[in-house]
Amino acid sequence: MSRPRPRRVVQLAGVAAAALLAGLLPGTDSAASGEPDGVSLAYTCQFGAGQDPQDISVGIKQAYPADGTVGKPIQPGDLTLTVGIPRAAVTALVPAEADTLSGSTDMKTNITQGTSRTVVIWPDLTAKSTTVAGSGDLDLVLTGKVPGVAVTAGGDLVFAAGDLDLTLHPQSAAGTPSDPGTPTADPSTPADSGTGGSSSDDSGAVSPSDISGNAPAGSGSGSGSGTVASGSAAGSLTDITGLCAAKAGQDITLGTVTVPGGTSSTPSSGTSTGATGTSGTPSGSPSSSPSAGSSPTNTRTTIVPLDTSPPHSGRTTCDAVPHGELDPKRLPPVSPQAIVLPLPSMPPFPDARMCAYAVGFSNVNKLTGAMIINDPNAHPVLADVNSGRRKVLDYTNEYVEVDSLLSFAPPPSHATFLTYGFVPTSAEVDFVPKGLMTVVQTGDDYYNEPILTTIGGYQDIRIHDVKINGVTLDVGPNCHTATPVDVVLKGRKRPSTDTSTGGLPNYDIVDGGPLVDDNLTVPPFTGCGTHGENLDALFTASLSGSGNTLNMVQAPICSPDDGTTPQNCTEPDIPLPQLPVRAGSTK
Repeated sequence: MSRPRPRRVVQLAGVAAAALLAGLLPGTDSAASGEPDGVSLAYTCQFGAGQDPQDISVGIKQAYPADGTVGKPIQPGDLTLTVGIPRAAVTALVPAEADTLSGSTDMKTNITQGTSRTVVIWPDLTAKSTTVAGSGDLDLVLTGKVPGVAVTAGGDLVFAAGDLDLTLHPQSAAGTPSDPGTPTADPSTPADSGTGGSSSDDSGAVSPSDISGNAPAGSGSGSGSGTVASGSAAGSLTDITGLCAAKAGQDITLGTVTVPGGTSSTPSSGTSTGATGTSGTPSGSPSSSPSAGSSPTNTRTTIVPLDTSPPHSGRTTCDAVPHGELDPKRLPPVSPQAIVLPLPSMPPFPDARMCAYAVGFSNVNKLTGAMIINDPNAHPVLADVNSGRRKVLDYTNEYVEVDSLLSFAPPPSHATFLTYGFVPTSAEVDFVPKGLMTVVQTGDDYYNEPILTTIGGYQDIRIHDVKINGVTLDVGPNCHTATPVDVVLKGRKRPSTDTSTGGLPNYDIVDGGPLVDDNLTVPPFTGCGTHGENLDALFTASLSGSGNTLNMVQAPICSPDDGTTPQNCTEPDIPLPQLPVRAGSTK
């Protein structure tokens, strides 16, 4: 008869399982503010000088955390805008030869806390193409992630809808969408009128330029009066740009976040229509009057739009060039007509040292959450490349292949979260490379082919320093995947003749871009637990399985040994990329 385990050990094991299910990552709040079904607003858009204004409907859906903390990031959820364009407006705006229509927009957002306010830009919301044909209204669904904010004092933080800089991308079956171009600025608009990313008032709100010296991406588009950009390629259709403002008299509140620590002073009068981002509290917002039984204070607060630009790396040269053998399992078959260089009679190619930063997220299917890989804000490491170890040339089949070696050992990821919504849990996750990675690049723009890049290698996942409510859960020194994780990252660069804007941005190893492994399999775990307690099954049940994804973004590469002073090495340093904002497919 086996000896029963102590009750406390069983309880800790159960908490550990819940902790893993929570994600080994920052957990979400148990409740969120904002309308569950979103809000529906009426907007008026001006598309080009001399054109009649067009009315559209805008459905806005977004979740907000139920509460926040002074001095800590307050992060709204992903944003979905459903722009409804009446058929009459489609007929008036969209060329008759257009078969599909996609769109993009930047959204101004009014943020208030008591008498403090700011206007921030939520940029780069995009919509996939939809068919133009039909007799009913046309809906464009634009989605994207948004930057957060932080506050210096307590009080309800209210988010409200503002202007939209909307661009429509028509496309014909035989043509390509045009270059969006640059909207013509309205000379009557002051340079500091709030169109440069955020606005500031005398109550302490500050703009991103006060923090980082740079306005956020997309912030310059708000000053246009609504112009039609000219196409850039023969036969292409012209993009249609306009400025859209919410109609007055609507409740434009999107969500309210309660920030404990005192109540900011509440304005006694004045409301915002949302059409121009004017000061005051949005009509109908929860902070338009003090809470019952509370007394407003005169706390001066600052609403700080968080700087989303990556920090400087401080590096101006690469690490040692990696040496080793290409993994034959990663190499495509070679046709009989192909020439493989270097030939057996030739010496190896000279080293071609390169390096770049790559950062991203690992999304675990069972956890419905993500973990930062090589955090750009926490001492990221370089990926080092020995480029062009092998070349395969098949002129008969118009095939070009370049194979390289890559070394990448990301630092441990530290994760903290709340189990059951209230039990603080933390862990360290190591990613230990098992040898070098093999980079295979195929295709050539000369043959009007896409350039496909596949980066394959193996990494061991190790988990340690697990703490629950500050108490260590001893998982032992060797809690890891039983077999290495097979990582296969893919990127794609469109041929130069393909000027489409749909899908992911281009990737190539020199200029960088997004890399995706959309079917990452996490093997079972072994070696977890001490003192006779086996926790392997808990980690396996919580983490292991297929259907996971790895989403990375690579910055432009640095080549320090090419006889020049490459821009991506020393001006001012090797660049760090921003974390990716959404997943996608490279197919």
